[in-house]
Amino acid sequence: MDRDREAPNLAELLSFAAALPTGRAEQLIVSAHPAPLEPPNDDAEPPAPTFISWDNYLAATTVDHRLRWCRAKVKTANRRRLMSGPSDRKITAAEVWSILEHAKGRCAHCGSLAVELRPSGPNGRPTAWGSIGRRIGSLGHSLARFNGGQNNPDNLCWSCLWCNTWPSERHNGATDHGGIQMYNPDLRSR
Repeated sequence: MDRDREAPNLAELLSFAAALPTGRAEQLIVSAHPAPLEPPNDDAEPPAPTFISWDNYLAATTVDHRLRWCRAKVKTANRRRLMSGPSDRKITAAEVWSILEHAKGRCAHCGSLAVELRPSGPNGRPTAWGSIGRRIGSLGHSLARFNGGQNNPDNLCWSCLWCNTWPSERHNGATDHGGIQMYNPDLRSR
């Protein structure tokens, strides 16, 4: 088992399902969507960034906006997971903000500024995000919950969605997938 991954692969999922009662196993298999082992090829040109620095992010957002975003991260982090159930400890929005603020919005794995929201369509459903995956903020676990990690601040880090989804793509200084490594006065935000 790859201890960096946040979710099981298909073989791990099937092994887990084999130990469940038949009806529950069938329900699990039908509803599961295991992540592929490799990221998709996405050569799309990324749009201009929404934020170009931590200071720009703080100036362009309100405290209320940031805390709402942290509460959304809390909801995701505290929810029941497929192979790990509920967390023994519930993280709070204040703790998420502390992690984000300490990181100054930078991904712990690649260093990209990761403070944008995941894009969504008019119906609110997520849309393709690969071209800006290193700009989308995500709360990550150093040790995934399904590997025994918990929601304590020492096990949590700020991450871009690209690194959180694809551990094999964690490269310090990466600028692909919209990565923003340092303030560039020529870079214009939307």
